[in-house]
Amino acid sequence: MNMNKLLLLATIFLLGLISKLNAQSLFPVHIGIKGGSNYSELPVSNGFNSKYAIGYFVGAMGRFDFKRFYIQNELLYTEKSSEIEKTAVAGSKNAKWRSLEMPLLIGYKVIDLSALNVRIFGGGVYSYVLDENFSSVDQLKNSYTKFNKSNIGYQIGAGVEMWKFTVDVIYQGGLNNVSKDFSSKPNSFNVSVGYFFL
Repeated sequence: MNMNKLLLLATIFLLGLISKLNAQSLFPVHIGIKGGSNYSELPVSNGFNSKYAIGYFVGAMGRFDFKRFYIQNELLYTEKSSEIEKTAVAGSKNAKWRSLEMPLLIGYKVIDLSALNVRIFGGGVYSYVLDENFSSVDQLKNSYTKFNKSNIGYQIGAGVEMWKFTVDVIYQGGLNNVSKDFSSKPNSFNVSVGYFFL
């Protein structure tokens, strides 16, 4: 038996075990996938203006239910973009950065029915920047020579869940500057669609 078959059998066994434990548990665990779009801004100064631009994210999520309350952890690959323009100069360019984001959220089901729930939630998010691209904005790139790889932020939002499908609307704000030499805290509005397969 090769490694691929062994890995597949182990995965099926683990999913079956978790599913069986969930059926017997008062506090079930759910696992799913999600993806969506973000509308982000990287506030800048020093003769620049910034505007929101569109990006995307995709990843996995796990949820631990406790009656109407729940804790949800996510691991997301995210690409964000902000439109940057120099004051009093025509034209603009996009600054982009890619990161791994790990939100940890606490939520409450305002409406909790068997096939439908409406939720509110909030929590923290840790971001690790994989790479950034300011090469199209030369003057701005010089100000970001010490771009922080690790950043902390927060999320607040609301969502609707029907059967195993979810739709969430989220605001995400930064708590620390992205650079020690530059006062800038990125923020974004996110819309996601998810599916719990367990």
